[in-house]
Amino acid sequence: MQKSLWQSIKTLQKINGSEGMMKWLTHPDSFITFLKSHGIATVNVQVLSQAWAFPTVEEKRILHIGNRRYALIREVLISSPQHQWMVARTVIPIETLTGKELQLAKLKSRSLGSVLFKDAHLQRSEFEFLPIKSAEEWHHVVSYPMKIDHKESWARRSLFYTNQKTLLLSEIFLSALKAI
Repeated sequence: MQKSLWQSIKTLQKINGSEGMMKWLTHPDSFITFLKSHGIATVNVQVLSQAWAFPTVEEKRILHIGNRRYALIREVLISSPQHQWMVARTVIPIETLTGKELQLAKLKSRSLGSVLFKDAHLQRSEFEFLPIKSAEEWHHVVSYPMKIDHKESWARRSLFYTNQKTLLLSEIFLSALKAI
């Protein structure tokens, strides 16, 4: 089995270049709400892709999904008129999309956090982090082909748990965030 490239918070604090992103990478609540609290009034969620597909081997391992099991995979770009802030990938096992969680399949241009952070029973795992230094590392997080300057970008991922259901969120924090 290939060793994961993802690292713990202890490792992150030792890596040069993470300082400007630390407040963003470690914020546990809604990214868009946090962005707005820093003066960014207009935030857009652009759905890059949303489809039933096979998760990566590592995503299957983390989510305990069998080899031939599909999941709903959604990738979005979060931006404002002046900047691109984040690219995010959500992997939702089919078993998660029942009951009130079915709304997660129907978000359209709404953010994932607009639903998740309203859930009083929501729990989130510890973050894991990945410095994005190459196109290979970019594609380790998201599959959508994009022409975005990934230099000085960082990724984090975490699991969300609600009503005994799980989903995986991986987020790439783009370098424009260092300026705010």
